[in-house]
Amino acid sequence: VLRALIGLNEFSPNSEFLAEAGQLTCSDEAPTQSVCGNIIFLFTGFDSQQLNETMLPVILGHTPAGASTRQTIHYGQEVKSGYFRQYDYGSLENSLKYGSVDPPNYDLSKVSAPVALHYSNNDWLASPTDVDALESELPNVIGKFLVPLDQFNHIDYLWAIDAKTLVYDTVISIMRQY
Repeated sequence: VLRALIGLNEFSPNSEFLAEAGQLTCSDEAPTQSVCGNIIFLFTGFDSQQLNETMLPVILGHTPAGASTRQTIHYGQEVKSGYFRQYDYGSLENSLKYGSVDPPNYDLSKVSAPVALHYSNNDWLASPTDVDALESELPNVIGKFLVPLDQFNHIDYLWAIDAKTLVYDTVISIMRQY
């Protein structure tokens, strides 16, 4: 029953159950509202000054669709291995699929589009060190932009109170140039 409510092959799925749970536990009237924000911060970094807690029921009720289980495993494989590479199926299947026991790295030198990198110091999913490594691999980086707020985290790119002035205005300006 729980699988049917929250999804089987999806990590953080958007479901009616989760939307309703978010509405009940995260509304302004709920004594558990601050817990909702803290759960989000566990995955993305802490930034209470940019989180509009009144918006939590809306955020949780209209989140992106989530990620497939395989996508989540793939992300974990990359973190564990330290390489940005294709999905690791195991030695035997890798040999059949890739012609090697290890999955191949993504060849970022083939990226031909101009790339602007936006990052923050409090993003637990994309650290400044990772952004530096990515920049060194990409051939067409047109700029690297540190969000000028130390507590800005991964989810803030979507939901921060000041996302427009901290990120979106720069993104739109760059897009207009290219």
